[in-house]
This record gives sequence, C-alpha cells and structure tokens, in this order.
Amino acid sequence: MQDAWDFVTEDGARLRDVVEQVSEDATPLPAWISEKLDLHEVAKNHAVRDSRLNQTFAYQIISGSRHASRDKLVQLAFGMRLDVHEACELLERGGVNPLSPTCRRDVVIAYCLHRSYDISTCDDYLWGLREQTVLPGGASRHDLADG
Repeated sequence: MQDAWDFVTEDGARLRDVVEQVSEDATPLPAWISEKLDLHEVAKNHAVRDSRLNQTFAYQIISGSRHASRDKLVQLAFGMRLDVHEACELLERGGVNPLSPTCRRDVVIAYCLHRSYDISTCDDYLWGLREQTVLPGGASRHDLADG
C-alpha cells in the first residue's frame, strides 16, 4: 500500500512541486453543504429533522453563522445522508478532526454511515459496544446500565 505522504518524502522533491500537487478547495461550508444536499437529493428541512439537531442550531450550522462540535457535525452528516468520505470532509470543513479508522467509536460511526443507518441506530450500536453515543444524553445510559 502506498503511503499517503510518499509525494512529500520522495528524494529530491522540491517544495514548490510538492505543494502544487495539493488541490485547494476553498468552498465555504454553507455552499459545500448545499452542494451535497443537492447531490443526495435531500431537502434541507429533512436533513435537519433526520440529524435530530435542534432546528434553530442546525440551520445556523448550515448557514455558517454558528460553529458546531464534532458530534453535532456527525449528526448533520447522518441527516444529510453522507458517505464516510463526505462525512470526514464535513468534519474537516467544520474545523474538527475527521473520523479515524483507529478509533473504535469512529469505526462504528463510519460503519453506520456506510450502511445508511440513521443516527438513532448508530447510537444503539455505540451504546451496545459501550462507546460514547452521539446524541445528547446517551452517555448516561452507560451509567444506568452499570448501576
């Protein structure tokens, strides 16, 4: 498997050549979200509903007037019906870490995104595997189960 950093570590690589290999997509988050909603044929109000986010907060994220935590962006990814790669891009554009294949919780989230499960189903899987849930209040379920 080729290392993602091979183009940087090649002997004799010049900085200008290396930097030119990186594409810059400066599309603002609201425009990017709008493009993805159109691509997936998801109405904005359906994405908001299916994300289970507070409606006002969701529209503020979508318009770019509010920044969101990683879990809120994960919720939006489910509402928008994004695939794993698109969800990672949403997270990065939102200023947080993308999903990581070395984190159990992120693997469960990616598994559910890939299979087009809804956010509640994803939370059920997370809870069943004793991982932090995405939806608010889900963490307390672990405490109750331990009691």
